[in-house]
Amino acid sequence: MTTTLWIILVFAFAAFCATFARLVFKQRTTLWILILLDTKSLIKRVNKLAEKHKKALTAMSVFGVAVGFGPFGVDYLIKDKATKKKRIFIFIISLLIATYISYLLAGSMFFGNPLIPKFISYLIIILTGIMGLSGFILGALLFSAYDIIAKMFVGKVACPGIGLVIPGVKVPKTNFFIPWYGWLILIPAAFIHEFSHGIMLRVAKIKLKSIGVMLLGILPLGAYVEPDEEKFKKIDNKKKLKMYAAGPTSNLIVAIIFFIVYLLISAPIANYTTSIDNQREIGLVVSQVTATTEVCGSSFDNPAFGKLVKNDLIISVNGNLIKSRNDLTKNIKKDQENEFVVKNLDTNITRTEYITTNELGNIGITADVLVDETIKVPKDYSFYKILLSVILWVALLNFILATTNFLPTIPFDGGFMAQIIFCDFLNKKKNNEEKRMKKVMWFFICVLIFLALLNIIPYFL
Repeated sequence: MTTTLWIILVFAFAAFCATFARLVFKQRTTLWILILLDTKSLIKRVNKLAEKHKKALTAMSVFGVAVGFGPFGVDYLIKDKATKKKRIFIFIISLLIATYISYLLAGSMFFGNPLIPKFISYLIIILTGIMGLSGFILGALLFSAYDIIAKMFVGKVACPGIGLVIPGVKVPKTNFFIPWYGWLILIPAAFIHEFSHGIMLRVAKIKLKSIGVMLLGILPLGAYVEPDEEKFKKIDNKKKLKMYAAGPTSNLIVAIIFFIVYLLISAPIANYTTSIDNQREIGLVVSQVTATTEVCGSSFDNPAFGKLVKNDLIISVNGNLIKSRNDLTKNIKKDQENEFVVKNLDTNITRTEYITTNELGNIGITADVLVDETIKVPKDYSFYKILLSVILWVALLNFILATTNFLPTIPFDGGFMAQIIFCDFLNKKKNNEEKRMKKVMWFFICVLIFLALLNIIPYFL
């Protein structure tokens, strides 16, 4: 079943469930597909957290404003305490620092990726430096839109840049799916996100009417917090900004923590599982060699095509004996000629082939592993592999939630933050604050609608 059909079925089923819940059980719904289940039992817990951790949560929100909108966020936070010259100086310094950090964290990934042109890599890094994570997600959408249009002009079909980030559906611009346990990650992440909003509302002395669970069909999608709207409108913009920032920032902090945990434990776990693989795996046999590798409409020649064939047993690479996948990965040198000694199991002929990797760093083969069945796999082998995978997915999904919610357009948190931050840069003499905020809102709505339309074109081709 195609991704497009899955999306249509999910929304159709959700719309049916929402209509049934509204008509039969008199439940509140929103956006025609989401069911809202109110509860007041968690309000006391949120109140206690707001009282106990007020300073830490406020610091978290301030961090979120700076990371979410980069120098513009920093400038807004200091605008009432700094002179114009000092603001300009801090803006430039924070711009340079943010751009440099962006380059350190993502530069190697972008510049080493043959799918991303260099000028796009620079654009994403610069946008991230200027606008923080909101700029990063805008840059990602710009790259995807450029990629789609460029490939359409030469008759190719690229991958869509926007999709449902839910288990069972392919992640946009990739060839992998979120595993089933992604629900066990996404739901708590959504709760953390909304509770963070609720806590910052209480820090600002705004009463909460209810906290509830949001359902997409029969599936829990997350939570929501409903404040006293009249009182919320009366608080100053800086408090509103911190409240909006709290949600995505909480997800970002979770992502950072789990990335660090992953980095700390991945090496010892990999060493352990690799040692077991090296004991059990006794050979690699080529099962398939294709002429090209297709990645989102981009085609890369496979250097092994025409040199290696089905049922070739890989004996050595560059003089090193090959018994496992780890051996093969470790001994292939990228961008260099590699010496393969193979023995075909059909003809018993041993030969030597010289193969250089392609732009993806691959040679383009699929290989089956020969396993020594007498060596049993320890019970903790699978546990450690699953544990490592879960930790990585917790980090990735929370990072995706954080960056997506920093998008500078409504209904995302970043849309409300953008109105507050950027309205001060418009002419204050001709327009009051409300009009300036609307102009900012509509500017980013138009930009995001344009980019979204470009990013969904492949679904209709």
